[in-house]
Amino acid sequence: ILLLFTLGCGPSPALVEIAPGEQVTVCSEGPENGFPVVLVPGLSGCAYGFRNLTPLLHDNGLRTIIIEPLAVGASSRPKGADYTMTAQAERIGAVLDGMGVRGALFVGQGIGGSMVFRLAVIRPELVAGFVSIEAGAAEEAMRPSDRKTLLIAKAVARLGGKSVLKDRFRENLALGSGDDSWLDRRTVGRYFRGLGRDISASLDAFEAMTRQQEPWALAPRLPEVSVPVTVLTGGAPHDGGLTEESLTTLREGLPQVEVREIPGAGHFIFEEQPAVVAEAVARMAGRLPSGPQASGNPASVTGRNGGGDLVQSSSGGQ
Repeated sequence: ILLLFTLGCGPSPALVEIAPGEQVTVCSEGPENGFPVVLVPGLSGCAYGFRNLTPLLHDNGLRTIIIEPLAVGASSRPKGADYTMTAQAERIGAVLDGMGVRGALFVGQGIGGSMVFRLAVIRPELVAGFVSIEAGAAEEAMRPSDRKTLLIAKAVARLGGKSVLKDRFRENLALGSGDDSWLDRRTVGRYFRGLGRDISASLDAFEAMTRQQEPWALAPRLPEVSVPVTVLTGGAPHDGGLTEESLTTLREGLPQVEVREIPGAGHFIFEEQPAVVAEAVARMAGRLPSGPQASGNPASVTGRNGGGDLVQSSSGGQ
């Protein structure tokens, strides 16, 4: 069932009902026959967060499909739902099945990217390549230790402290950034919109994530991810980044992986330096056998941040 829903993320946003009460937001834009690039935001993200990245991908002839997982952005937050990353990956697969998409290139940030890793294991025919934005082989969407913080947030919400939670939300976005100049008032409002529409349901969904266990461990199954993976990490000090242990797990487990450190960026590289992410996607798309015909030189893009951004490979990242 498709329900038209005005999100401001493109000409054809829709809510796709996967199961009763489980609706995920999908935004499809760009050249109709372009090679598909599926973008999956993290728990604090939303489709709006890719507003500067998607035009750069469209300029390279790529079609973009943004899928907000359950409890992210404008997607629903049903009580009692399965919020494991495995279940979220299955929902992403169901959306692509309905659209007839196979062999797409994926871009995922944080926990959204961990869902993509699981999708590559259980539905390998859907994933042709993956550009990870600080996404590792996470085994839990939220830690059990986060419950105390969520209980405090619930108490604040009951006392009418929505503005307090929004301020804290902005602070967390800033702490996760290497360059927080992208955090203007409008952008923070759009990021907070989905969560703030029903704070109680949002916090309940997050609490469910702290209690639910994944049906299987991801790290031991990384060798099954046979597609090329590029991991982008922020080089500036910031919260939420991948630890050296997480990077080692990816390097040792993935058959094809390259780790690139982006100077000056934090956890939100697609906001801070969108041209770098677009270049990484265009390069990978050009190398895929099923992707756009590769040229003699990797595709280049110019973004609002001035273009010409270079990436540096971290040692041992091949």
